[in-house]
Amino acid sequence: MAAVTEQPAARGRILRTLLLALSLVAALALTAGFFGDVVPFFDSLAHFRAHLAVLLLVTGMLLMATRAMAAGLAAGMIGGLGLITVAPFVFPASVPARADETATYTLLQMNLRWNAANREAALRLVGRVQPDVITLEEAGEEWRPLLAALEARYPYRFDCGEPSSFGKLVLLSRRGFVPGDSGTCNAYDGFLSRTISFNGNPVTLAIQHLRWPWPGRQWQQIDRLGSTVRELTAPTLIAGDFNATPWSAALRRYAASAGTSIVPHVGPTWLPWPLTPWLAPYAGLPIDNVLVSEGIDILGVERQDATGSDHLPVLVTFAVPPAGTVEPAVDTAAR
Repeated sequence: MAAVTEQPAARGRILRTLLLALSLVAALALTAGFFGDVVPFFDSLAHFRAHLAVLLLVTGMLLMATRAMAAGLAAGMIGGLGLITVAPFVFPASVPARADETATYTLLQMNLRWNAANREAALRLVGRVQPDVITLEEAGEEWRPLLAALEARYPYRFDCGEPSSFGKLVLLSRRGFVPGDSGTCNAYDGFLSRTISFNGNPVTLAIQHLRWPWPGRQWQQIDRLGSTVRELTAPTLIAGDFNATPWSAALRRYAASAGTSIVPHVGPTWLPWPLTPWLAPYAGLPIDNVLVSEGIDILGVERQDATGSDHLPVLVTFAVPPAGTVEPAVDTAAR
């Protein structure tokens, strides 16, 4: 009888030990992520802060269920604190901002995925939301026929990258480019910018596609881009696939260099295909982001349904304070 009684107790000790080990590893990884500006490897861990926080909350409850109260409370507290730091970027805004009789505009950000099997879905999304501006990454040769179908609605176009490059950037706009600005194209570092007139108010629109974090060369890329983004004329709006979460040291350094702030409430946007459509909105990584300088008011940000890419599209609604002049009607293409 004693042997039978000892077996459940032994299993309980083993479970408790495993939970303690898992909690310790998760807590160390989560804590290390706050020092990503010192060690690039730690910043790679930071991208998973939300997942680690949820893991600690779960293991904390399980530890308390196995009567390891102190360890369970500690794990839960660390997980809760970690979740607080990511909440503004993971969860949607409760109430959309309102524009006070100011013209509003929309921008659709999409990493198309160069080899997406279903390309027509992206075209249908553009037709449904009819944005003023579209920022595209991985718009290579395979996407040329579909992009050509948008020429009538988006006559203002700026490309960056070789046509055969899968990482090509494309900026499409219904609003006219400001005369005299030829734009900036840095294909090697995945950067494009062009000044667009929004009812007479010039805004520097930029696209950024960063490389993967450590052991990728993301930090070196950010360092090279520092002088470029510092010279952008405000007001500035930068959208793209940053391959970095909004709380990471990498994206915070990039935003600081550009004189911009990171737009909150975008939410998770990436998971490997085919998990993207059904799991990315809840358990993905928020690596498709938007940065804005002063002079641009963000009124709303909303992820769209998956289009065949492993990235969810992001629709941004914004306003630009009026400059007192009116853009000629010819500079805006009809929807």
